[in-house]
Amino acid sequence: MLNLVIADAALETMPIEIFQHPSLKKIRDSGKKPTEILLDRTFHHFAIVSSNLEENYKRGRPDILHIMLLNALATPLFKKNLVKVFVHTINNQVIKIGDYLRIPKSYSRFEGLVLDLIKNKKIVSKDGTLLLELSDNLSFSHMIQEKIKPDLVIGFSTNGILKNFEGACNELFQLKNPCVVIGGFPKGHFSKDIESCIDKTYSISDLSLEAHVVVSRLLYEWEKINDF
Repeated sequence: MLNLVIADAALETMPIEIFQHPSLKKIRDSGKKPTEILLDRTFHHFAIVSSNLEENYKRGRPDILHIMLLNALATPLFKKNLVKVFVHTINNQVIKIGDYLRIPKSYSRFEGLVLDLIKNKKIVSKDGTLLLELSDNLSFSHMIQEKIKPDLVIGFSTNGILKNFEGACNELFQLKNPCVVIGGFPKGHFSKDIESCIDKTYSISDLSLEAHVVVSRLLYEWEKINDF
């Protein structure tokens, strides 16, 4: 079983220091609470960059996670329940993706689903199947050590040793419970907590590839090894 972790995902509700920014007066006047709004650089860019938000260059891009999940959950690997998917957000929230989940293709519907999850902590189907589960204040290291318990953790980053996907997957295939970590943010590198949990870091290209491309190519190589 392969474990895929999307780490430091740029998914969060609006921080209060952003919510109070003068440029967001219309949002405040609408009556919405900050916990009912996803931080999104498309709409909140000026407030983000002028509010001295920590690591603001990594934040406000929930669309990245949406695209990554669309790619991962549409694969034969996921549909045959041969990969487990987890999301670790920049605010130490962990989302467990249920088996066979179909993520909304529309971003607006995805946004509504995530806000519902943040509020209620679980999304359950009509027949009682757990689709999504969110845990608050769960560090990356705790998730790895207590939830996944992998044999080996491999991270993919431009800072890593150059190695192609085929080589990385062949290495992982020798293990019973391997884990791969891919960043869910627009720029920058993994936080120190994440780096401390990664056993090996590989770079699979001399180009800086978008995260959803890395997910797609990784899972495709894994499927080839499994003779799909």
